Amino acid sequence: MEIDTRFPTKLNTVSDAPEPLRNALVESLPSGEPVRLLVHAPAFTTEDEKSPATVLAVTNTGWVVASETENGGASIDKSDFNDTLFFELKSILLSGQLKISFAAVDTSHSVTIKFETVEDEFYRAAIELMLVGIDPALAGVAEKDRNEASMLDGWPMKVRNEAQRYWPSGQRFLAAINWPAIFGGSQGQLAPAGALLITERELVVISEEKDSLVAPPKAPSAVEPKENFGGIIIFVPRVRLADFNVSHQEGFDVLALQVQTAHGGEKLEIIIPSDNEKAVSKAMKQMLLSPGLRGSGY
Repeated sequence: MEIDTRFPTKLNTVSDAPEPLRNALVESLPSGEPVRLLVHAPAFTTEDEKSPATVLAVTNTGWVVASETENGGASIDKSDFNDTLFFELKSILLSGQLKISFAAVDTSHSVTIKFETVEDEFYRAAIELMLVGIDPALAGVAEKDRNEASMLDGWPMKVRNEAQRYWPSGQRFLAAINWPAIFGGSQGQLAPAGALLITERELVVISEEKDSLVAPPKAPSAVEPKENFGGIIIFVPRVRLADFNVSHQEGFDVLALQVQTAHGGEKLEIIIPSDNEKAVSKAMKQMLLSPGLRGSGY
């Protein structure tokens, strides 16, 4: 098949992958197990770095990422769903990035796939398949209803659009909270605007691109707010959330999530305005009522 030389391409079979990635995948994929999704991203160069060509393969039990190396070979990162921690999807201008975090040998690791486009549909599909693989019991077939959609009423348009775009498939909201950017006077922007979506199966954290040069809206020297052309979306499977707490800092609070598998874990920290602490803590406690999840609150 023809492979796009600029943008990600969904491959039909492993044999469609270019060498040396094809051979690396053949040697690394579980024998006899079907591949549910294959996505090839060509190499591309930005002002700062050159990103290698990659192929992401999602199977019934895990995932494999093959990446070209500088010497013309290929490297492999892979994990079963049992050891996959969370996913981070990032779009800035025309550059996209998917980071998959996983655990092995009592520590956490990650692999990053970079692609030259803001169109991330193939990688959103991959994340959905992997979320279902991690927690198949909550694969869900629910449709959005008016009450859930109304949770986003009054949100800033950009954040609302992102929430609708990344609304977990077949999942009903337990809570949806958005917050404005946090400014620290002369320090500029401390944290960007964002949102937290909580369903029975996952947490989705939406964060706009941080811009430390934008002054607070009420400051005398404020500049016109400028449009952010990207952001970061973090998907945390509910079954990976081992604990959480909220700590208070000067001018803001920090929501800390402990994400864990049997072979290691990682802590994620999300800066939120102090005014949103009660709503966030209430939503997290509500999620803790789901079977099989423990937490300490705050």
